[in-house]
Amino acid sequence: DVVEAAMFFNLELYTYLLVKPEFCGPGYHEFLEDQLRQKVEGTVQDKAGLIIAVDECQPVDKGKLFEGTGLIMVPMKYKAVSLQLFRNEVVDCEVTEVNKLGFFGEVGPVRVFVSKTLLPEGWVYSEVEQVSGGGPCYVSSDGTANIRRESAVRVKLVATKQETDRMMALGTTQGPYLGPLLHG
Repeated sequence: DVVEAAMFFNLELYTYLLVKPEFCGPGYHEFLEDQLRQKVEGTVQDKAGLIIAVDECQPVDKGKLFEGTGLIMVPMKYKAVSLQLFRNEVVDCEVTEVNKLGFFGEVGPVRVFVSKTLLPEGWVYSEVEQVSGGGPCYVSSDGTANIRRESAVRVKLVATKQETDRMMALGTTQGPYLGPLLHG
């Protein structure tokens, strides 16, 4: 079964901004847009994923006085591009670090870890200069393929984790069409 999945989404989201009264004059809408971008870009929102960029925004209402603070609470509607990764999704990543426990790769702003136990059988860690070409790497049992820093690797995500400011994933290269990508 082939399941079509997207990694990037264009979503319509809502939030509230707290505005000081001195910003309610000329340039009010530009201030709201700047404040919204600072608040949400680069954060992880529940069920939306990692917000990459805010496309367009507008206040839903004029705003109401937030009692006891002197601030104005403005409800905002905005469209944003978000990144959401799912379990069992296959992604291409660039290897950023290789160590004895496995390797780290990056899919955009998301860090993916592949443990040595999730590599296919026969892959071994090596720091031998002739094999690794400088720097640590994992080498296949027949010696024809390796995974080193700056390699492109196709991985299947086993688990994903979201925190307030970042996303992480655990991946595997066990399976058909997974592993180092050969460019040529």
